[in-house]
Amino acid sequence: MSCIKKKFLSLALLFSLLATTLLTTPAQAAACVLTPMTDPLALRMEAGETLIWDNVTADLLAAKSRYESLLKEKGWKIEYTSAYRPYQYQKHFWEITQNPTGCKAEMQKHSLTGLAAAPSMDAPHTAGKAFDAIVKNASGTPLNGRDFVSSSLVTVAGQAGLSLPHPTDDGVHHTVSTNGSVLSVGSTGPAVSTLQTNLNKVGYTVAVDGIFGTGTETIVKQFQSAHGLTADGKVGSATSTKLSTLATATTTLQNGSTGDEVKVLQRLLTKKGYPVTADGVFGSGTLAEVKKFQQAKGLTVDGIVGSATWSKLRA
Repeated sequence: MSCIKKKFLSLALLFSLLATTLLTTPAQAAACVLTPMTDPLALRMEAGETLIWDNVTADLLAAKSRYESLLKEKGWKIEYTSAYRPYQYQKHFWEITQNPTGCKAEMQKHSLTGLAAAPSMDAPHTAGKAFDAIVKNASGTPLNGRDFVSSSLVTVAGQAGLSLPHPTDDGVHHTVSTNGSVLSVGSTGPAVSTLQTNLNKVGYTVAVDGIFGTGTETIVKQFQSAHGLTADGKVGSATSTKLSTLATATTTLQNGSTGDEVKVLQRLLTKKGYPVTADGVFGSGTLAEVKKFQQAKGLTVDGIVGSATWSKLRA
């Protein structure tokens, strides 16, 4: 074989090996480049301190104190998991989750599993207007969690001047209420329309016109009275939060169930033409009407109220 031919074959083999290496070598992950933190509070959190009350508002501290007193009266216990969150620390989280592969070690260190929210001075935790906490009743049963909030806890939080605005996706998040959000006779606009829509979803009948008149006030008072709230016809944090929670509730109910969700079920059944007393007790009478409703709507006739039955009741 000639020298030229040997050289040609050697070069061909070299190029083949290079191509194979390029095709089989995984792409280099982008380096984990993070903005250095200088805020002392952010550095404290990075060092492992998770609960910081510095920089929270006086309103939040006052509401927190009232909350703790009300919970103590009931024998309930609260465990705080987060309060003030510095802007730099939220930015730190955000930058990490923008590069989950390169920042894999940081993702694991902070137990981050998804995309963190972009930093903002107006964010509730950064503005000092929110804390995260889990509350347990006297038996040790959690009354809230990441994806649920009990109506009884909503009531107590409202009495303290707090709201839990994300009951189905961030149920540990508590924010301080503002007096400016109270709706009453004379109020108008989208917030009133939302109120009226939610009243319909919990079994009452009210026109959705965005005008808070005496008719809406009467229904609000009925709702408040039925669910342990001050029946003043004004929709503040306690009423608004409890109403929105019950309007989206899909708790599975069956014979023997009790509570606010059962009252909603009973009112909706009555509204649909299957009359039953809204006493909050799922007994034989409620069971019979549920089965009739399920039969009429082509649902499984088992007397158990799950998401499918709830959906038909609110349709």
